[in-house]
Amino acid sequence: MIYALLAVSLWATLGVSFKLTFSTLDSFIVAVYVGFFTTLILGINLLFQIKMQECSKIFKKQPGFFIVTGIIGFGIQQIFYLKGYQLLPASQVVVIFYLYPLLMLLLSGLCFKEPISKKSALINCLEFLGLYILIAQGKSLNIGMNLGTISSFSAALSWALFSVLIKHRKIDVDIGMFLFNLFGLLFLICMIPRFGFSYELTNTQFLGILYLAIFPGAIAFILWNRALRLTTTGICSNIALLTPILSVLLSVIFLHESILGVG
Repeated sequence: MIYALLAVSLWATLGVSFKLTFSTLDSFIVAVYVGFFTTLILGINLLFQIKMQECSKIFKKQPGFFIVTGIIGFGIQQIFYLKGYQLLPASQVVVIFYLYPLLMLLLSGLCFKEPISKKSALINCLEFLGLYILIAQGKSLNIGMNLGTISSFSAALSWALFSVLIKHRKIDVDIGMFLFNLFGLLFLICMIPRFGFSYELTNTQFLGILYLAIFPGAIAFILWNRALRLTTTGICSNIALLTPILSVLLSVIFLHESILGVG
């Protein structure tokens, strides 16, 4: 539970860290740098665990799966997710992004013909409604249809699809996360001619990128994987619900965002 709480706490700092550090840097450039350092750290983790040879064997068995899934989860999703934070208040991104559990249910039914449990659907709807009420505090959030909203929803959809695709594959988690991040990074690099890139970073921006890559990125995933091995999935899922709440609280404290919409 301690590992899970630490991982969730680190994930919750992503929005605040991005807003405080990258006000003048395009979100795509941030995604490329963060992807590079996260992949590097996860690769070093595999070296320490002497899993690189096993990583190569696992990849050769299903290369298409790792390439496509990595592009969806850590390429496309990263572009949309960070773009959302660039364009919207962090609290609004949190509300929109946490539609992904509901989207997972729908995609599971469409992609794998899984029966959609009425109980699961109801629980997810109530969780989302509770998050919305907590943030809005009885008023309506001013969430309009704009590029930021579309980007945040696209990030939620991409992450839901990624989660559904990996759900039915039994793979070593450390190896899987390294390969997913690797191919997400390669996708981002291929997109550089389309979006552009800059090698000029201020010291603050470089430190911010390192923070995002090391803490909400690599370390959070490593802690989360250990938590899943040491306790039940149900407990971890319940703890994960703290992420949006902590994200919003941090946005209010450090960004001084007003989380109330227009009534």
